[in-house]
Amino acid sequence: MANQTKFSEQLIKGKITELVFEQMLREAGGFTVLAFGYENILPELMHRQHDMKTEKTMEVIRRAPDFAVINNNTHDVHLIEVKYRKNMRPSEILSLANKMFESWKPSHLFLATPTGFYFDKVSDIIDQKGKIKSLVHKDISPALQERYLKLLNQFIAQKAD
Repeated sequence: MANQTKFSEQLIKGKITELVFEQMLREAGGFTVLAFGYENILPELMHRQHDMKTEKTMEVIRRAPDFAVINNNTHDVHLIEVKYRKNMRPSEILSLANKMFESWKPSHLFLATPTGFYFDKVSDIIDQKGKIKSLVHKDISPALQERYLKLLNQFIAQKAD
């Protein structure tokens, strides 16, 4: 029962973080944000994943980034994985980046923490051995980030992992 509760807590924290990311980009304007994770685009596969015989293919699909984000000015498309972590551990961030890089090149990682937002290409995170840059984007102001960080912290208890 405790494992199920822990799983549910992690799932809820993840969904809250995804919503904060999505709403922050929508409010910033200039972006089209599309849900991209396999649970969103391939729900039937998600329910049948244990019956599938192509384990490697399913692993690639399971690792699909959470969002495809289109910059409406430049028309660049970025595949972005969204994660929440209470603490920044370079070894853990490097592990996340390596898993993404195995299946999805190029892709990006957005990391939300109680103290700020971080964003970088997974290839750059790997090159920097798990270091990730603070989120800096001309369309996502520090004031907007601060508002959404407060919102995130209202919903996610500080005891989170």
